[in-house]
Amino acid sequence: MYEFYLLDIDNTLLNFDAAEIRSFRKLLESYHISYEEELFRHYKKINKNFWNLLEQGKVDKETVLIGRFKELFAYLGLEADPSEAEKRFQNHLSDSDDKMPHAEETLLQLKSEGKKIYSASNGVYNTQIKRLKAAGLFQYFEGMFVSEKIGYEKPDKSFFDHCFKKIKDFDKSKTIMVGDSLTSDIQGACNSGIDSCLYTPKGSSTSSKATHTINDLRELLSL
Repeated sequence: MYEFYLLDIDNTLLNFDAAEIRSFRKLLESYHISYEEELFRHYKKINKNFWNLLEQGKVDKETVLIGRFKELFAYLGLEADPSEAEKRFQNHLSDSDDKMPHAEETLLQLKSEGKKIYSASNGVYNTQIKRLKAAGLFQYFEGMFVSEKIGYEKPDKSFFDHCFKKIKDFDKSKTIMVGDSLTSDIQGACNSGIDSCLYTPKGSSTSSKATHTINDLRELLSL
């Protein structure tokens, strides 16, 4: 049975999709730009490309966070400071408390069974902590592993090696990585030699690399 749970945050415990679109709307409002679905899709494409480069180790986190808005502003023909836009965007994200279905009840049950729960996220540290607190989930964790503090990104093996060293009485055979991303969560688990669980609430993803696949977080309780 698993004793140590490394849990991704975005779109695993917290609904990042909902938080992202709301924060993007507010960001545009601050620049007096009207929100359009096409513009949001263009931003998502830019953002995804940057995060893919980060996972491949081709750029650093700052390049991702600033570069996405620099490219967006160039597309809009807007002269604005991308660093300031990133600060505004993170502030909006920090206020988001949208949870994924059954996230809290699952964490509560795991905690009551004596499981050790840790976050394992590629996000911005302060933003992730604030969001977990706003959602009422922070108290369920034994520790917080966020790439910005660690210095490595999932799926880099070094990210997981850091986590393993910090977990008391760690046992790799009793550890599982849970997340929605094939490229960071599942691949990272493979790279580090631990079991994995792909969370796919819409039932849209499968992977032969994942040890388990679930569509409902409550399924974690029966693994």
